[in-house]
Amino acid sequence: MIAIESKEARLAQLKAELLTVEGTPTEVYSRIVGYYRSVRNWNAGKREEFGKRKEFSFPSTARAAETRDTVSYMLFSRAACPNCPPVKEYLGASGLPGVVVDVDTDEGLDLARRYEVLSTPTAILLGADGSQVSRAHSRRQLEPLIQPVVKGALEASIA
Repeated sequence: MIAIESKEARLAQLKAELLTVEGTPTEVYSRIVGYYRSVRNWNAGKREEFGKRKEFSFPSTARAAETRDTVSYMLFSRAACPNCPPVKEYLGASGLPGVVVDVDTDEGLDLARRYEVLSTPTAILLGADGSQVSRAHSRRQLEPLIQPVVKGALEASIA
């Protein structure tokens, strides 16, 4: 009987200890500005970076293209860029007016800085007022943006 009573006493003691258990703080990570970072170590500089971030909304760019708001393009390219010729060829065949900017020149580099272009090829589709409607970096990204515009222009010329 003594063995059972001592085991029950030990069990009661352990249950009481369980009620007062305190764990360690949980580390919470969040992907806020492009990489995972501990939320506890979030600082003012990162808050500022988060506030200045650029957000791109692909459905709105597709809508702008469908409304034929896109009237021209600017293609930023380099002579040594292996992906530039297909994009240049596609935009040339689209019939849209546009400019090809060579970022190897000083003027082209200044223009690329002004439009925050970081890689080539980069095609910036411009609206009637000269504002940026959308941005693409490959033929695959350009096709859904350009095809509605070209199709709409053909329908307008037939009517």
